Amino acid sequence: MQWNTLLSKQRIGKEKTNYIDKDRSEFQRDFDRIIFSSAFRRLQDKTQVFPLSRSDYVRTRLTHSLETSSVGRSLGNMVGSRLVEKYNDLDLISSEPGTVVATACLAHDIGNPPFGHSGEDVIRDWFQTSEIGMELCFMIDGEHRNDFIWFEGNAQGLRNILALQRPYSKGGMQLTCATIAAFTKYPYVSSHIKDKKKFGIFASEAEIYAEVAEHLGLTELEDKKWMRHPFAYLVEAADDICYHVIDIEDGHRLDLISFNELRKIFLDILDNKQSIIDRVDKIPGKKEQVEFLRACTINALVESSCDIFFDYEQEILSGKFKSSLTEEIAKAKEFSRLKEIAIEKVYNSTEVIETESAAYEVLWKILDFLGRIVIELHTKGKLGSKCKKSVKLLPDLYSPDADKDVYQNTQKIVDYASGMTDTFAVRTFNKISGISLLRR
Repeated sequence: MQWNTLLSKQRIGKEKTNYIDKDRSEFQRDFDRIIFSSAFRRLQDKTQVFPLSRSDYVRTRLTHSLETSSVGRSLGNMVGSRLVEKYNDLDLISSEPGTVVATACLAHDIGNPPFGHSGEDVIRDWFQTSEIGMELCFMIDGEHRNDFIWFEGNAQGLRNILALQRPYSKGGMQLTCATIAAFTKYPYVSSHIKDKKKFGIFASEAEIYAEVAEHLGLTELEDKKWMRHPFAYLVEAADDICYHVIDIEDGHRLDLISFNELRKIFLDILDNKQSIIDRVDKIPGKKEQVEFLRACTINALVESSCDIFFDYEQEILSGKFKSSLTEEIAKAKEFSRLKEIAIEKVYNSTEVIETESAAYEVLWKILDFLGRIVIELHTKGKLGSKCKKSVKLLPDLYSPDADKDVYQNTQKIVDYASGMTDTFAVRTFNKISGISLLRR
């Protein structure tokens, strides 16, 4: 892959024009399109780790995405500066990679369903084990069936960008090819996954992603499986850094992790420990000390990830790099320890488990309600009185249509369910269960 081609500003779904915005670069316009989209706005009420948390301090998907974008910009700017220094003939402004990575980071969770990763589990389980979900899968051919039984928020995010936001135009939001590919961490369709491995492209978006790949010069390794854009590694690293470090901080805030334990695991990642300890001890207040340690830890991980990116640059450009940047840093073992502690003390905490269990029931009920509409439409050719009333509750974009096939109509109901916020999902559950009637 070649850097000049990989940084293409071509907008997918649009003919090339001579229009130039003197005040904003093409990549900055991508950033603005994401931040003003309804899919991004809904992240304010979607779970990061703690579903429907009573604490206003802990992160939501929105605050996590903003923080990841900030880290991604720093990482991308570092890479951009070094690329400009290394390649004299590269047509690149050093800040452009930072904007591309920041934008992709900003969007990286817009396909995630309500209630965090448990929401993804519910959708997969519903299609694999529920009577209605399995019946729908039986009516869909095998290649497309994997899109549902291994439902993936990453692929749903790409679908949001390319199809659901501004659905009236080819390419949806019509972002630049560079931004779309940087966003796509897993550039292949679901037929290439094996036993719950992640994928990033639904069958419905494969054709348009092929156009993205062609503009950028991403090699197609197998049918509908492409090489990863180098900046996707930076997006992945920014997400990993924020996810691991911030979850520890949130866990401490909720008294799940002690200050001394947090202090130790953050210091273990830092090289200049004594200098950091001397500065921490001068800071009044544990909260401020935690925030300082967090900032130092993130900065160290960003710098290390940038170094690894250039250590493996040729392998990344040739598609031979099979790891992640954070797995190759010198402090990879210590960094991995953050995740282990988060799993042990945060993700499996009573608050998280109790709320996720209730969330399972909420989303399952909603999928049953929506799935019946699709089955009745395609088995009977028309809707009965109950489903006629049910379908009126859906916006036009998500309403099953007799002119569409089963795959397309099943996608519509998954689009609707996965796009819900936590609160809206609970409210919908109360409506279709009759619970809201009791409160009137």
